[in-house]
Amino acid sequence: MTASPEDPELLASLAYLEQKRGASDDARQLYERALKQDPTLLDAATNLGVLDASSGNVRKAVTLWESAFQRAPGRSSIGVNLARAFCAAGQIDAARTFTLRVLQFNPDLAEAKKLLNGLNATPPKCTP
Repeated sequence: MTASPEDPELLASLAYLEQKRGASDDARQLYERALKQDPTLLDAATNLGVLDASSGNVRKAVTLWESAFQRAPGRSSIGVNLARAFCAAGQIDAARTFTLRVLQFNPDLAEAKKLLNGLNATPPKCTP
């Protein structure tokens, strides 16, 4: 297989490298190009969501994460990201739903267990 500059897997890999070295704008552009070619790339959607959330565009991040998590509910990190975003927005029931979904697939995930305990507290807490 020959990879071209428009190969979505290659673009996503290059984006990840840019993200790791702190070049968020370059990473964002590469992730967006990769997703334009193949909107089903889970890692590209997840990582672009992280960049979006970090820059304050949580709504866009949630849209990316929800789509990815729907396709891959076993990807615990995506579900936890969603739960934290909804919790931060004050949507405790939605946060709890995503956390419970994560625990269905990964019942021993300490991060999700702690989050669920916080969500079930009175008042609910987003961080342990």
